[in-house]
Amino acid sequence: MYTFKIFETISQECEDILADKKNIFYSNFFQNIDYFKEIVKIRNIKLKIIVIFYKKKVIAILPLEIRKFYFLKILQWIGTEYSDYCNPILPEDVQTNFNKKNFIDVWKLILKELKNDFDIIFLNNQMSHINGLRNPFVEYFSTWKFSKIYNIDLANNFDIYKKNIKNKNKKYAYEIHRTLIKYEKLKSISKDLRIEILNSNRDNLDFKNILNEKKIQLAKKNIRNNLHIEYEKIFENLIKLKKINFYLISLKIEEEVLSRCFGIKYKDTFYYHIPTVLSNSYKKYKPGKILIIELIRWCIENNINKFDFGLGSENYKKHFSNKEISLHRYFNFNSLKGFLAYILMYVLFRIKKF
Repeated sequence: MYTFKIFETISQECEDILADKKNIFYSNFFQNIDYFKEIVKIRNIKLKIIVIFYKKKVIAILPLEIRKFYFLKILQWIGTEYSDYCNPILPEDVQTNFNKKNFIDVWKLILKELKNDFDIIFLNNQMSHINGLRNPFVEYFSTWKFSKIYNIDLANNFDIYKKNIKNKNKKYAYEIHRTLIKYEKLKSISKDLRIEILNSNRDNLDFKNILNEKKIQLAKKNIRNNLHIEYEKIFENLIKLKKINFYLISLKIEEEVLSRCFGIKYKDTFYYHIPTVLSNSYKKYKPGKILIIELIRWCIENNINKFDFGLGSENYKKHFSNKEISLHRYFNFNSLKGFLAYILMYVLFRIKKF
């Protein structure tokens, strides 16, 4: 009844499955075919894209890879190191009878087919829900909940959005109110305060410069980052393709950038992907929060239904949001080396809580 096929290259058949909108209804930006292709181009990985069928109909896609890390072979989601979220991809009419027993039985058969190609399974950054649908790996497996992410289900206008936040939490509504007051004060001292919007499909986006700005900001806060050369190449190549809308949205006074965000519009979602606050002169006005206000307005005006704050559970994200989703990781072992790594990971996650 249930069958599956493992693709070790992005063949035409595999690409057709991943390009069919019905098959990828429950998915996000980090699971689109062009993103996968760019990762494959720059890395030597063993692809294991698994398509599960029910009566010849796609009911799940597991975009996996086997990655070498020193002496270990890790079974993980494609591009885990670069991706905010990693999940199975589910179709629009996913079968309701794909229950726990069926899912686990198929998963066992998949692992058996993969044989001894890997030492450890590490499925990280998994959302508990994928566009509102429960993630079967979180629902049916014993996972480690390690963080939260924040989203906004956007209203038809900004006033309704504010009202919804107030109904949810008056403290959050007050934070937004304070930001709007600071925004008005900033407007009063500068006639040239403006929002600049660059779109990758018509404008030149210098992604390397955007990354350097973010790296400098993180270094000042002594925060590690994974914004290395591979990550840079993936996004530079995606920008050049001009298939996906990337944006650089900046809050500026004359030519001085106060804050900006490199964002992505994919399907009906805006991803707040790389935010930076660049000005110390106007720090007291909270230019990062002002930019968020303008981004929310812009999304509403452009009929974007969802605002995704990306990884990180910072308080400021919570104050602007009306929805939270838990992040989970699943790990298990498949060899003696994998077992030793499993024990080490378990201890590290217990101690560091990351």
